[in-house]
Parts: sequence; structure tokens; C-alpha cells
Amino acid sequence: MINKFISVCLLLFLFPCICAAESETEKRPLWEFGLFNAAARIPHYRGADEYNTYALPLPYLIYRGEIIQSDREGLRGIFFKNNHFESGISLSGNPPADDDSKAREGMPELDTLLEIGPSLKYYFTGRAYPQKHTLYAESALRAAMSLSFDSGADIAYEGLHADIHLNYISRILYQKNGILFGGKIGFDFGNSELNGYFYDVSSAYVRPGRESYASGGGYAGVSLSGWISKKLTKNLSLGFYSGLSNISGSVFEDSPLVKEKNNITVGCALSWKIWESAQTVTSSR
Repeated sequence: MINKFISVCLLLFLFPCICAAESETEKRPLWEFGLFNAAARIPHYRGADEYNTYALPLPYLIYRGEIIQSDREGLRGIFFKNNHFESGISLSGNPPADDDSKAREGMPELDTLLEIGPSLKYYFTGRAYPQKHTLYAESALRAAMSLSFDSGADIAYEGLHADIHLNYISRILYQKNGILFGGKIGFDFGNSELNGYFYDVSSAYVRPGRESYASGGGYAGVSLSGWISKKLTKNLSLGFYSGLSNISGSVFEDSPLVKEKNNITVGCALSWKIWESAQTVTSSR
């Protein structure tokens, strides 16, 4: 049950549409607290032909501190920033695969994966807020750790994940219609340990149609995603997300655990802002 709860919490990192309605002014509350009802359909892992569906109401917190921030772009720590650059800490993750996965039948379960590491962003249009268009590139290198709470807390290092993304956010429809939308395209890379966590098959788990396999490190696929958010009221917003990932040409595409070259992820969320701080801050975007 704890594993399921943590995996659903990862929706905060995976879906940028899950957030409160934004203010169009430069002055915004230091923090906002609310609830969102989210639903998402996510593959067990890239290349899987089986999916999990999550649906759960959860609290969210938006915080716009000088060092720590939690907003549409996820939870992060900021070390350095100027008009174009921002360096900090990036968080990401992957929900666990169900123990009834057919492709991995008889193999160890894939636990919840949490990733953390340094990131660097470059804002092509600068970081000034508000803007009608925001375009930035982001690169990150994160250490991946599996989390299991079946018999106490069990945390294990699983490898390194690197990615580079080009992100776009549009506010051209926000002032009149309360609509924000955006998207991103990115390329992923993993070392042999991380790729092996998902795609290796040791001799102990060889079966007809599932031969032994050892992954190498390198290219892990490309992803393309888009989202749209509609401000319904001052405190209520509705968002939708869809993403496509492709692992053609990846270093593990020949693994017997790869059943599909393309995966589609979808999600939606209704968020309700309940409280906000009286203290405001000048937002940089």
C-alpha cells in the first residue's frame, strides 16, 4: 500500500498540468496548498506492453522560495540563476510494475524508482515573468534509487540517468481564456546498471521466449509530450497531459523484456487551491 501511495505521488513530477491556477501578475503567493484529483495511465516501463492506471486525490504544495521551489516544473532546489541560466537539483521517478507482469513473470518486481541529481536550464527568452512564450533547454544527471516498503524501508542504488529536453510554455490564451499549454521533446541515456534494472535477464530467469540478456549503457530513447491547463475559477483548474516515448535504436531494444517500441502515457487532473500565503514574492517566470 505504501509503495502504491508513493508511486501515485510521483504524478507530481510526471505531469506538469497538475497544479493550481496561475496568477498573471508578477506578485504571487509564497506558498499555495490544495488538493488535486489525478488519473493517469502509465506503462510498467519503457518498452512494456502492459500499463498501470492510477486514480487518487492527493494534496499538493506550491512553494516559491529563493532556493527551494515547487511549481509547474516540479520540485527543485536552485543553486544559481541569472536572466538565462538556472542550476539546481532535479527530481524524477518511475512507478513500480505490478507483480502480475506477464513479461517479467517469475522475476523480481520493479520497485518505485526515485531519481535525484543536478540540472542546468537555459532560458532562450530569459526568465522574466510574465511572458507570452517561454522556451528553455534543460539537461540533468540523476542517480536512481529503488524504494520498497514491503518489509521495512529498503533503498538501493540502481544507476545513473541523463537526459536533455527542450521545453515550451505558452500563455497567449491565458489572459482572456485562462488557458496555458506547452510541450517538450527530450532524449534519455542510462548507464548499464540502470538499463539492466529494467531490461536484464539473468540465467536464473530464462524461460522459453525469454533468453538471457545483459544491457549496455547509452541511448535510452526519445520522448515527446504536451499538456494543456484551463483555469475554471480563481482556485480551480483542469489539466490534461499526453506523452509518447520511443526506444527504437536504444541500447536495450533487443531485450526480451521489450514488447513495444512506442508507449503512450496519458493523465488528467482537477486541482483546487484551498489556502495561500499572505506573503507574496516576485516571480521570475
